[in-house]
Amino acid sequence: MNGTTIKGIFVNSHIRAVRKKLGDEGVSRLEELFGKTLKFKNSEDVPVADEVRIIDCALLLLSEQPVPESSKDFEAGRLHFRNFSSTPLAHIIFSLFRKNFKLMMMQSHNIAGHVFHGAKFTSEELSPSSVRVTVADSEYPLDHFKGLFQEWMNFAGLQGTVVARRSANQSEYTMSWQ
Repeated sequence: MNGTTIKGIFVNSHIRAVRKKLGDEGVSRLEELFGKTLKFKNSEDVPVADEVRIIDCALLLLSEQPVPESSKDFEAGRLHFRNFSSTPLAHIIFSLFRKNFKLMMMQSHNIAGHVFHGAKFTSEELSPSSVRVTVADSEYPLDHFKGLFQEWMNFAGLQGTVVARRSANQSEYTMSWQ
């Protein structure tokens, strides 16, 4: 484990999503599945490994149909984005840049700096409609951010694809859209 953490406010967004759809009983079931307490202070540094488990458990509870194992990490990333979009930071970002997906992706290091500790995000413009975001020292499965970035692109109203590739201790996500 490399010690990557995420702020509690973002972990709490997953718990809120379960509470909104399934009530307190759903949160109790989430805590049971997770195997630990779900009480996080907004400014607390929560291990990403714990957040990944919470999202996986939330996905299990919130999905209308069973999610195939082969697409679980991708779908967890999509859920992660939807839950992130309900946070105060997301409201600020989207109010400023919602219609400029490319600018948001080019600023991924700044956005991630408010969310994570220990993971390094870098961006590079590949063309007017293509960006590569590299995430180093991340404990997320490769397809997690593929799903998150795909859902973000969809949210921005763009038709496009995300290609994920892992090399050494980093993951690369190439996003292209029309």
